[in-house]
Order: sequence, then structure tokens, then C-alpha cells
Amino acid sequence: MAVTYSYKGILGSKYTEGKVVAINKDEAAFKLKEDKIIITSLTKVSGREESKKIKKEVKEVKAKKIPKKIPITEVITFTKKFETMVRAGLPILEAIKMIEEQTEHKGFKLLVSNIHQSVESGNNLSDSFEKFPGAFDNIYINLLRAGESSGKVQLFLSKLVINMEKQEKIKSSIKGAMTYPSILLIVAGAVVSLMLVFVVPVFEEMFSGKAGGLPAATQFVVDMSNFLRNPLKGGVLAISLVVSFMSLSFAIRKSHKIKRGWHTLVLKLPLFGGLIINSSLSKIAMIQGNLRAAGVPEMEALDIAANATNNLIIKEAMVNVRRGVFSGEPLSQLFAKTPNIFPASFVALVSVGERTGNMEEMYGSIASYYESEMDVVIGRLTVMLEPIMMVFMGVTVGGILVAMYTPMFAMGETF
Repeated sequence: MAVTYSYKGILGSKYTEGKVVAINKDEAAFKLKEDKIIITSLTKVSGREESKKIKKEVKEVKAKKIPKKIPITEVITFTKKFETMVRAGLPILEAIKMIEEQTEHKGFKLLVSNIHQSVESGNNLSDSFEKFPGAFDNIYINLLRAGESSGKVQLFLSKLVINMEKQEKIKSSIKGAMTYPSILLIVAGAVVSLMLVFVVPVFEEMFSGKAGGLPAATQFVVDMSNFLRNPLKGGVLAISLVVSFMSLSFAIRKSHKIKRGWHTLVLKLPLFGGLIINSSLSKIAMIQGNLRAAGVPEMEALDIAANATNNLIIKEAMVNVRRGVFSGEPLSQLFAKTPNIFPASFVALVSVGERTGNMEEMYGSIASYYESEMDVVIGRLTVMLEPIMMVFMGVTVGGILVAMYTPMFAMGETF
């Protein structure tokens, strides 16, 4: 028995809707796919109104439980599944529903449910996603909107997956480079503290009756131990360090001037500054290339790229470039005005893209180039920091031991 289905979808670069008669839902989807329609909604005509009414009543209750920030791993997994299902020809609404059922993260599950209801009630896909900036940023929404308008949702979902995975690779690379030195520093600090608090006092008691006093190095270590074990001295120092760290963190977050000074200092650090600049340039080029492919205007693309970086100095440089573009200046010349952020190689590649008129492909090449440069810097950083931290740990711990055993050597010489 034939059934009437109501559908909404994208045909070419326009939204379309109507009805199709088929034996079942699969046949209806097949017919629409043959007509080159990307399905966003496909439902039976009967009983649809009652279903919408019920969903509308629970929508606001569910929305209140959705967390403001969603883990990026959940968003990447969702986008991968969504892209695969759309590429396989599954209706968008059905794909979202299936992903909702498969999602284990409770907050994100509610978010996907809310998107499903929004699309089912007739809203655009990008508009439904835009309601949740904690999960989907401006880049995501703009590329999704471009996919809708061009009728190539699957293509731009694929671009989003690549974009997010590369950004996560950049973040994990930076974290990975800092993990080992940080662990070594913590271990060294813990070992030195334990020695000063528990080991040194034992030696101090042994040498308490030594005639002529202790050698200068030994006395220095003993004084440090006494200072740390004294609640009025070591305790106050520990509290002061914690308070100072928290105050500095708070000041950096709240004061634009202090934050700007801190970000300037970070960019000047050997290797670390180069790592941040390379990762930012790779991210900026990646975003610019994808947004250009999506047909996003240059001014808006530059604004989105500027907001994608956390460093104020780099962000200000991008804002200045945006202002220059508004005045009609060439992009390469504007980048060249800030050589400490945009090196000559970056400017040269942008200039080539301007002359050839193929900026989208050139931005992709720039992103790949600086991603590889970042990997080189991370390799150098890891190679340099490991021996430095090991030497630091060895010298510190060894120095304390030598200082404490020196009186024993002196005592042995007297006999």
C-alpha cells in the first residue's frame, strides 16, 4: 500500500519541500535521491503534527540541561558519523536521530536531540547548530552553511572533520612537547623537597657536635631545610607562592594590559615563541583556506581567523590586516607589516596566491608547511629540554648529597 511522505531538502543551491508517494520510507528516500535532492526531513504526513507538539513541549526543558561547553572529541565523532551517513545517502534528519541514539555523553546527547527537533520543525541545519556556540564555533557554522547553500553538505562536513582533527593535532603536539619536561620538573621538586624535609635533618643531627662548624655548602643546605620545616617561614613562603601564582593568573585573565604583556613575553621565548607562532600561522591558513572554499567574504573570514587564536599579539596583527583589506591594500603587503608574526616565507606564499588567483590552494600549502615546521620545532624542543631537565635534576640532588657528605669526608681525614 502506497503512503504519502512529506519531505524537506536541498536541491542545487536552494531549499525545497513537497510530498512523495512510496511503498515505504526507503523507497521514498531512493526516489528523492534520484532527483538529486539532499534530504533534511522525510516523514509520513499523518500524525506529524501531534509528534511536533509533544517535542515542542519538552524542548525547553531539555535545552536547560545542555552544558555550555562540549568536549571537542564528541563534536569530531559526531561530525564524522554525520558525514558518513550523509555520504551514504541517509536523510539528514534520520542521520541526526541515529547519532543521538548512539551518543553516550549525556549533555551532548541532549544537544543532538535539540538539533533534531529544530531541523524537524523546519529550521535550517546551520541555524539549528548555531544555537550551541559551546560545541560549534563560527568556522563550523560557516562551512555548514556553505554546504547547505551549495548543495554539498557532505563535502563541507568532510572539510570540517579534517579541520578539527588538524587543530587537535596541533594542541596535542604542544601538550606532548611540554608533558615530559613538566613531569621531570615536578619529580625533581618533589625529590628535593623530601630530601630537605626528611633526609637533611638526620645528617644535621649527626653533625651537631662537630667542632669548627659545618662547611659553607653544608650549612647552606641545612639552613634551607630549617627554613622549609619552619611553619612561620616555609609555610608562609608556600602560601605566598600559591597566592602569587593565583593572583598572576587572575590578573592575566582580567587585565588586558597584563595579558598583552604576558603574551608578548611568551612569543619572545626561545623555541616556545616559535612554536606558538607556527601553530597559529598553520591554524590561520587552514581556516582562511576552508572559509574561502565555502565562499565566505574575505572580511568575515579574516575576522573569524583572528578570533581563532588566543594570543593577543597575533590577534591584533590579524585585526590590523583586516582593517587594511577594508582600505583596499593587498593582503601580502599587510602581512609584511608585521614581520615578527608573519615571516617572509608566509608573505611570499600569500603573494604567490594573490598573483595566481588561487588563494584557496595556497592557504592549504601554507597550513601544511607551517604544520611541518611546528613538528620540527617540537622535535628540537623535546631534544633540548630532556637533557637540560636531567642535568638540572642530577646537579640539584647530587649537590645536596655532596654537601651533606662533605663533613663526613672531613671527619675521615682527621683520623
